[in-house]
Amino acid sequence: MDTQRLAIVVYDPAAAEQRRAVKRARPATASVAADAGGAVVPYSTDVEPINAVPLSAVPPRLPRAPPPCLRNHILPALGLRADLPVHYIAKKTVTGTDLNGHQNRFRIPTDGVLRNLRPILTVDELADANLLGDPAPRPRRQPELDADTEGEQAGKKGKRQKKQGRAHGGLAVKLVDLDAGASWELRLSRWDSSHGTVVKGEGYLDFIRRCRFKKSDVVDIWAFKQGAFRHFGVTMCDASPLHLLIVKRDDRQHRCRYCHPA
Repeated sequence: MDTQRLAIVVYDPAAAEQRRAVKRARPATASVAADAGGAVVPYSTDVEPINAVPLSAVPPRLPRAPPPCLRNHILPALGLRADLPVHYIAKKTVTGTDLNGHQNRFRIPTDGVLRNLRPILTVDELADANLLGDPAPRPRRQPELDADTEGEQAGKKGKRQKKQGRAHGGLAVKLVDLDAGASWELRLSRWDSSHGTVVKGEGYLDFIRRCRFKKSDVVDIWAFKQGAFRHFGVTMCDASPLHLLIVKRDDRQHRCRYCHPA
C-alpha cells in the first residue's frame, strides 16, 4: 500500500493579502506574459497621454489664389466673363531656354500639365495638344562606341540621317501677363521626343520681352477658358481659346496695367 507524506502549512492571512495586492497592481499583459514564460514589459502610470490631432481634423492646404485684378480688370479687358473658373496649374522657375530667341518657346511643368491642365481640357483639345494618353517610355540610349569602332561603322552604313519628329499643330492658347496683357494666339503642344509641354509660335518672343521676366524668376501659372453659351437661340458669350496667366511671385514692380497705369 502506497503512502503519501503530508505537510503542515501555516496559513498567514496578511501574507496572502499582500500577494493578492501585488498581483492586482501588475498590468494584465505583464501577468499573461509572466504566466506564459515570456518577458515582462515595463509599465509606468506616470507617462502623460499623447496630445495628437487626428489627420482627418487637419485642414487641407488651400491652393494659391489668383490676383484680384484678374477678375476686376484682366478678364473684362479680354472680353471674357468675370466669373470664369480659374485653375492653378503649377509653379515654375524661368529658365534661360524660356528667354532664348533660338528656342522660342515657354515650357510648362510636366507635373502641372498632368495633374491640373489635362483635367480641364476636352478630348478634342487634348488631341490637338498631343496630350491624349500617356506618353510612350523613352527608348534606352545605345552604349557609346570608341572613335575607331564608330568610324568603321560610319564608313559601312554611311552618314545617319536625323530622325524627324511627328508634326502636330498644337492647341490654340494665349499667354497673359498682368502688365504686358495678352499675347497673340500661340500653340501648346507636347513634344514626342522629350515629352515636355511647351507654348510656342510667332509673337512669343515679343510677348516674353514685354513681360520683363529674367532667368531664375519664380512664376505661378493659372489657366482659364470660356465656353460658348446660348440662351433661347441667342448667343450670350462666345468660346475662347485657352488662356495661361503667368504671374511673377513677390514682385512689387510687376503690377497690373489697369491698377497702376503708366
